[in-house]
Amino acid sequence: MKPSYVKNAPHVRCFRTATCHTMLAVIVGLLLLGISATRAHAWGITWSDDFTGVNNQPWSGNWSYQTGGGNANHELEIYVNSWANCHVVSDGTGTDGQALRFEAQTDTGAWNGTWYSARIHTLGKHSFGTGTYLEYRCKFPNSGKGYWPAAWCLGTSGGNWPANGEIDVAEEVNGQWENYQTLHMPGWDPGTGPRTIDHSTTTYHNYGVWIQPDGSYITFNVDGNNTITINRSSTPGGATWEYNPGRQFYLILNLAIGGDFPGNPISNTHVNGTFDVDYVHQWN
Repeated sequence: MKPSYVKNAPHVRCFRTATCHTMLAVIVGLLLLGISATRAHAWGITWSDDFTGVNNQPWSGNWSYQTGGGNANHELEIYVNSWANCHVVSDGTGTDGQALRFEAQTDTGAWNGTWYSARIHTLGKHSFGTGTYLEYRCKFPNSGKGYWPAAWCLGTSGGNWPANGEIDVAEEVNGQWENYQTLHMPGWDPGTGPRTIDHSTTTYHNYGVWIQPDGSYITFNVDGNNTITINRSSTPGGATWEYNPGRQFYLILNLAIGGDFPGNPISNTHVNGTFDVDYVHQWN
């Protein structure tokens, strides 16, 4: 996803107990990151949102809405802060029985109407730097061509895209259940490309990214299995590595429709398709 930019409502931000912190840290450290047991025990969840409170919109202490149309990539959707397009729902397949739901709608109820959806971000409220493991637990829609859900990050500084750096942790197009995990920076866009995920409409998966403390490499994973490691030392000539210590990134969740990457909806594209996020967790 590329940029574009803001607001709303009450919800409880959830942190785990110290015991749970240690257990999760061990799992992340040993299974995902391959670091020592000593280092893993020092890890804990330092920021999270479990999206609790059925019928609530995302908590304004964590998230702002981006609103409006004319988005990058020639997308069709108009982003709104409507409850109908983004709110917490009951979901028995989630870890705590609740999830944040994005829903794409049209004004006519047909695929060729005007599309409305939602995009939220943490700019100005929360950011992270190197030495972080970030995980989105989400499930993609199966609604056809034109759908473009994503859980990703952008740099808070560095100038206009791609100089600010982009980290795509979970990104899917056209209801194909093929995840993209990609970095975007000036002169280089390394990543996994489409990677088929064994999905059903009720299956969540964990999509993670680990940024080394010294910024020397970034590792993506899915469900605890590393998918690709991208090294600063491999940056090609003319490209700029945008993930060094001191850089900060903010979180973004959105459900886009159409545009240059997925292409626009067609006659068998379903309206009211959803993108569900069980939680977002950050470890340091």
